Amino acid sequence: MKLLIAEDDVTSQMILETVTREWGYDPIIAEDGEVAWQIMQQEQAPQLLLLDWEMPNLSGIDLCQNIRKHETDDPAFIILLTSRSRTEDIVMGLESGANEYIAKPFDNAELQARLKVGKRMLDLQSERKQAQKEKERLQKKLELTRKMEALGQITGSIAHDFNNILGITMGYTSMALSRFGKDVPAKMKEYLETAMESSERAKSLVAKMLTYTHGEEQEAAPLDFASTIESCINNLHAMMPDTIEISFKAEQDLPEILFDPRNLEQLVVILCENASDAMAGTGTINIRLDWQHNIKAECTDCQTLLEGDWIELSIADTGTGMSEEVIEHIFEPFYTTKSFGKGMGMAMLHGILNRTDIHTIIESTPEIGTKISLLFQPTSS
Repeated sequence: MKLLIAEDDVTSQMILETVTREWGYDPIIAEDGEVAWQIMQQEQAPQLLLLDWEMPNLSGIDLCQNIRKHETDDPAFIILLTSRSRTEDIVMGLESGANEYIAKPFDNAELQARLKVGKRMLDLQSERKQAQKEKERLQKKLELTRKMEALGQITGSIAHDFNNILGITMGYTSMALSRFGKDVPAKMKEYLETAMESSERAKSLVAKMLTYTHGEEQEAAPLDFASTIESCINNLHAMMPDTIEISFKAEQDLPEILFDPRNLEQLVVILCENASDAMAGTGTINIRLDWQHNIKAECTDCQTLLEGDWIELSIADTGTGMSEEVIEHIFEPFYTTKSFGKGMGMAMLHGILNRTDIHTIIESTPEIGTKISLLFQPTSS
């Protein structure tokens, strides 16, 4: 653990640095209060502090007050070291923000014991903070699960009823074309064919809604990841405008994954179409396949904590990017920021991922771009 020692006496510095290093601490020496204050304003500043009271430029008392005035959610543990031992001095030191007070000359055993108290308090503080974060994460996950389940029920009900109505419409339109096609005026036939085309598009939308609510049957098979993605990209070229370029790089000798190739292509198409839209149809979509080792992250979709080794399929663009608020709602059906969108692409992605062991991480900065990573476990796992 890092230990900040603020002491202007050189001999005391050497003694304190030597003994605390022997006790397993990582001492950082500040020759006066001003230097110590500069150290405390840095990122990852020490949290265990040993401060001399009487120092030039900035005293230990003033330094305590500055630290307490500006500290964040991780308060430091401060031990004040001084030759003053009167009761009023001790009270002044503690009221300035010190946690402990040691009078000079001090006993090494006492100093070591008080440092252990400080370390124990900081460890407990860190554990409480981690526990609070975990509680908030689980609460968020529970709320998200309930919301997505409710949306799924509503969407499924709408899709079911709409599918029944659509079946009747398509059935009678098809019957009219097949039974009376030759006798129907040309303009009327054109109207019926247009109605049939629109019904087919509506059928496709219903299929997307059902994918979100019920998913599709998985026909998982061992896949050569890189060659499967290359095949997907070849198909994408026919769907993308000429002003969109697709760059693909894959790490060598990646293991196979167990996944449905149709669903994999659907995931790639959804993400690449979104990337193209974000760049207004002009730019480069960067697709990468890499091993990611010792991951410690949180799935953006299901809030699961992820650890270990994963194969990452990332799709990045240099488009408009997304705010945190947009990302929070991105998997909800019919949620879209596009004037021309239906809001079902990422909802379909959620429907597929929700029934597999695949996770996603979204990194996005407004006006900079977005990177969406899908994490797969190799067949060996």
